[in-house]
Amino acid sequence: MKKVLHVLTDANMGGAGRYLFNLLSGWDYDRFEVLVACPTGGELERQLGRKGIRVFALSGGENSLKFEHIKELMGIISREKIDIVHSHASFSGRIAGKLSGCRVVITCHGLGQDKNGFIQRVITGILSRFFTDSIIAISRAVKISLMETGIPADMIKIIYNGIDLSRFNSIEPRLKREFGLTGSPVIGIVSRLVPEKGYEYALKAMPIVLKKFPGALMVIVGDGPLRKSLEDLCRSLEISGHVAFLGYQDRVEGLTADFDVFLLPSISEGLGLSLLEAMALGKPVVATEVGGIPEVVKSGVNGLLVPPGDDRALAEATIKILSSRQMAFSLGQAAKNTVLDKFSAQYMAEKTMEIYDKILQKEGSR
Repeated sequence: MKKVLHVLTDANMGGAGRYLFNLLSGWDYDRFEVLVACPTGGELERQLGRKGIRVFALSGGENSLKFEHIKELMGIISREKIDIVHSHASFSGRIAGKLSGCRVVITCHGLGQDKNGFIQRVITGILSRFFTDSIIAISRAVKISLMETGIPADMIKIIYNGIDLSRFNSIEPRLKREFGLTGSPVIGIVSRLVPEKGYEYALKAMPIVLKKFPGALMVIVGDGPLRKSLEDLCRSLEISGHVAFLGYQDRVEGLTADFDVFLLPSISEGLGLSLLEAMALGKPVVATEVGGIPEVVKSGVNGLLVPPGDDRALAEATIKILSSRQMAFSLGQAAKNTVLDKFSAQYMAEKTMEIYDKILQKEGSR
């Protein structure tokens, strides 16, 4: 049996970690054995261990390119006789894989060129062309952004994020039970607290929503470097009593189940796993028309789309859904059907394994 080593730079259950968990839920372990290398001490390592996945801890914390990690990874590859290195944002993983004679696959989870400088874009392009056998883009928008760095289109395969649909069969809502939050209606956001997620616009929309729904509560699930500045913004907008920061949470679906509307106010977004998870729960969504989001959300059909960076548009779309139970229900049902039809973990896993099979057939594979 061939062996695949997934390399991640994030020790927590962020986007790449959740992506990996969804991928493994649809995996055929009779075709490929899976091992994982990631920074030590995070939730990702613990959760993978519970699933029986062998995890190799990388020293020195989170870093996309680190000489120590290259050495450590090359040692793992040699000892374990790895056939494929599947990297998630890790430059070290790509380099170690190629230097060890492995096939290298990378999954690009976001629109990197929106935030990366020229030098990093050049490095990304070089590593992708010469240290990679195949690239998985999670949306058409991500594929286009990669091609803009000079990567040939035929190297890039679009495989949309898939989710483990079995997790959503019987969800026990836990927001009110565990956190005692009693606001109504509940507007929820699930993502890292980083600039590209557009949180400031969601918070600036809240005073407008409160004029129509004085008891509304915004629940923010996730952590990151912007937390303090966002809490300060809440105070300046005088909405602190209507916004709850829950930080990082496991079993997010139990929280999302209590949302009346799900927001994704990103100004840059590859696709968004939290968006798919909310849709799988039948939640009406308001999202920005950026990146891969319009490939999933068709405005007026299975959600509402608004321009990025427009707090008034976010507020008006949210109010529109909250003001009509019929609209909320129909959008939510259409959203659920979209995910059931097109975004399963089984489909994502099968297409990923097809890429593995193809690159292993290349001349000179291990």
